[in-house]
Amino acid sequence: MNAIILNRLIVLFASVGMVISALLWISHSADFALPCTGGGCDEVARSPYSRIAGVPVAALGFGYFGVLVVLALSRLQYPEQWRSYGNALAALSTLGLLAFAYFTYVQLFVLNLYEKGSPCWWCLGAAGSNLVVWLLSLIGLRGAPSAAGMLTRELLQSVAVSLLLIVVGLAYGGWQWNRATKAEVQQADNEKLTLLYLDGQGWRKGNENAPLVIVEFSDFQCPACKQAYELLERQILPQLGDKVLFVFRHYPLINIHPMAWAAAAAAEEAGAQGKFWEMYAALFESQQQLTPARIERIAEQLGLDSKKVRYAADNQKEVHFKKIYRDFEEGSKLGVNSTPTFIVVYEGEIHIARGMGALMTTLNANPKIQHYIGKQINASPQ
Repeated sequence: MNAIILNRLIVLFASVGMVISALLWISHSADFALPCTGGGCDEVARSPYSRIAGVPVAALGFGYFGVLVVLALSRLQYPEQWRSYGNALAALSTLGLLAFAYFTYVQLFVLNLYEKGSPCWWCLGAAGSNLVVWLLSLIGLRGAPSAAGMLTRELLQSVAVSLLLIVVGLAYGGWQWNRATKAEVQQADNEKLTLLYLDGQGWRKGNENAPLVIVEFSDFQCPACKQAYELLERQILPQLGDKVLFVFRHYPLINIHPMAWAAAAAAEEAGAQGKFWEMYAALFESQQQLTPARIERIAEQLGLDSKKVRYAADNQKEVHFKKIYRDFEEGSKLGVNSTPTFIVVYEGEIHIARGMGALMTTLNANPKIQHYIGKQINASPQ
């Protein structure tokens, strides 16, 4: 393979790495936690390993791949230094290979995403792009272009390809961002509202006669749901007061959250004993330590029959299974596929808001809802 083609491929794969890193950087820098979709990207984004000294690792990746692109383009501009730039590419991509090997190990075995079968494919894609760049850099160490006259045209073509990839990638990211921060609006009908809450489903608080209804589909082991719990209970619902009915429904993502269904069953058993909301709060507050033994201790602290709560958590397919499965099934029929998902009902419309960002946009940017509420709702993560 000649040196020009090798360099072209390096520019291509380094640009792909830039795009992936940019998309991850944008999503990791959001004010509100990303919804859990059942994939490992959510787990990685909310882990302490996603930042170094407060800087998103994805931002460092973006800069790293950008330097690789600059080095590959520079040797087209300065062909007399071809081998020097080639050595720099090989050295830098080797360091990158070690860094990506470490972060791949972290996500697969420290965050346990290998066992869960749901790695962050975007992260692995960036690691794969770097691996290809590293191999191409090593292959091209001894090569050099034979026709210097071609390099100006090749430089322009390589720059164009890199810019095109970045523009297309960021356009895709913009579409995804818009989807994550704006609710999908549908016309409400009796069938949808019956699936949602009219048949008595879910646990309720607030004004049963309020025209504004917020139904949350949630997972007790989802970090974004914990953030939602904190924002709802401490900031949003107090501001809305008696203007809203809040309904909580289960949507356990057991493929990445193995304790989610057990926690839901424990909450249902606590509800059967008259303390659902107390258990709901305690489960979110104890999210990092959720085990059957921990759930039993919480039940004792709440004055519940802890043996019944433990039995419910240990026997998920027997106790409260139908109620939790109904929540999951009806949520899926309504378009829920991540947590938290909020479905806001007001004046004949339902707004499917996937995540806190979309919920806040719905409450603060919809003219009808704003007119009813009469004020902006302020909420910020602590």
